[in-house]
Amino acid sequence: MKLNVSAGNVDLYKKLYHSDSCSSRMVVSLRCIECGVRSVRRQSRIVGGSTASPGDWPWQVSLHVQGIHVCGGSIITPEWIVTAAHCVEEPLSSPRYWTAFAGILKQSLMFYGSRHQVEKVISHPNYDSKTKNNDIALMKLQTPLAFNDVVKPVCLPNPGMMLDLAQECWISGWGATYEKGKTSDVLNAAMVPLIEPSKCNSKYIYNNLITPAMICAGFLQGSVDSCQGDSGGPLVTLKNEIWWLIGDTSWGSGCAKAYRPGVYGNVTVFTDWIYQQMRANS
Repeated sequence: MKLNVSAGNVDLYKKLYHSDSCSSRMVVSLRCIECGVRSVRRQSRIVGGSTASPGDWPWQVSLHVQGIHVCGGSIITPEWIVTAAHCVEEPLSSPRYWTAFAGILKQSLMFYGSRHQVEKVISHPNYDSKTKNNDIALMKLQTPLAFNDVVKPVCLPNPGMMLDLAQECWISGWGATYEKGKTSDVLNAAMVPLIEPSKCNSKYIYNNLITPAMICAGFLQGSVDSCQGDSGGPLVTLKNEIWWLIGDTSWGSGCAKAYRPGVYGNVTVFTDWIYQQMRANS
């Protein structure tokens, strides 16, 4: 299924990509970009998560610095990756430090696969390193990814996409499986529920630290959470049979602690910025 752009947003999405598969062979809208579709139907059920299988999360990438996994990211086009701005703070703001790996589940096998050097790193101009507000960044690859059953893009949400608190969301990454632990060799994934912003901002949780540019997700009793090494990776939800990228892993207090859920960059408020950057840097 292809991304169905709402009528009010079509102009924003036009003139972004060339596609030989479209009849006009001219610059087209996102209607010509297939995204958010997996080749597998099984849903694997990070801390409290379980091991992913090939094709479960085909948009997940591992971002390496000097041969070591540092952060995760999400494929949105053959050339563009969404990650977290805190991943690319100084001294790691230069693209020359970064290499992306896609379609590989084990860190120990990464170097047997194809690697993609990063050409550009673009952090949100209003990112605040102290509060982690606007914690989102883009990476443009030097060479485009080849899509297949295990490498596919996730869909970007329409600007201001409404999220239903009852929707199941999923996180994935190679982060530690317990607090202060080592990063995992295998890709893990877990389901996490969304938490209402007003509840997450209550004094017994994050006491007004959550901004409109953030999403809270997790279990208030703890047990399931993103952790160190998951940063920048996807928070996705399945809606109308399409997988949407609604968040990038940003911050939290510890891992899987009670009343300390994970906090994610709210991609729904960054969609306009993302498309503007891709267009300006095409």
